[in-house]
Order: sequence, then C-alpha cells, then structure tokens
Amino acid sequence: MSGRNNALVALVAAVVTAAGVALATPVPVLTLSDGTTEFVRALDHAEPLQYSYRQSIYQVTVVEELAREGNALRIQRVRSSDIRSIEYFGWKGEPAQLNGLWTEDSPRSVAADTELVIRITPAGEQALSTSRWRVVLKPEFGETVIRVRAQDRPWLLAVLAGAR
Repeated sequence: MSGRNNALVALVAAVVTAAGVALATPVPVLTLSDGTTEFVRALDHAEPLQYSYRQSIYQVTVVEELAREGNALRIQRVRSSDIRSIEYFGWKGEPAQLNGLWTEDSPRSVAADTELVIRITPAGEQALSTSRWRVVLKPEFGETVIRVRAQDRPWLLAVLAGAR
C-alpha cells in the first residue's frame, strides 16, 4: 500500500472514530414513560424543570419547581395562589406571598428521587416544562401512571427518541 493510501485509511479511521464518539457521547435528558409510550426531551443538569397541576382539594394550580441533582430530581420550591395548597406539603417553613402567589422553599431534608411517579388525572391539567419545551401529560399519555426520570443517554439514542 502506498503512503497516500495509508494516509487516506488513517483519515477515514479518524473520521469514523470521531463520529462514533460524538454519537455515543452521553447527553442529559428527561424521560417520561407509561411502560408503552416514552417521551424524551433535553434536560441539562442545571436547567430548571416545572411540574404544574390542579390541586384536587383546593382546585387551584400548583407549580413545583424541580432541580436535577445528578440523575435524580428534587423539589426546590412550590407556588400557588392558595396558601392552603402550599401548607398541604407539611413543611415547617413560612410561605411568602410574591406577585399574588404563595411560595415556599422546600427544606433541605427533602431528598432527591431517582424517579417521580405521576398519576394522570381525569381533569388532565398536568404538565412538565422547561424554558425550551412543555408537555401536557393527558394528551400525550391518557389517564395512566407515568414514571419521570432524569438520565444521561447516548446522543444518537436521545435524538432518535425525540430529545431536542
């Protein structure tokens, strides 16, 4: 084999290797699954995540602000127009009112969970969102139970699953 062919083979090998590494590089995602359907979206490690729903007792919207901690999610704070829906969490802090909403930070003793289990209710007013995307749960999954996980997946698999 000539020197020119050796250089070409080396170049092709380097390109294939680089492409393989890029396609296999893990990227952070959030997965939602009911065991049949899976929804995958990008969720960077420092990116805020919100879970909003209509609280069934007081019939008001509650927003839980979640943070990714490794491959787990931890509630950081909760907001609602009705203080009772904040007090329902049973935290020992004092809710504060800001811009017409009651807000309370979670105590540090609230542990991060590797998965959130959400029952999608008939009212269907539940959604997960970031500044880049939003998914309303009932139209996506119907009335069922879903599992929500923060994960790292190879870039190619994340893209094929719909992560943006």
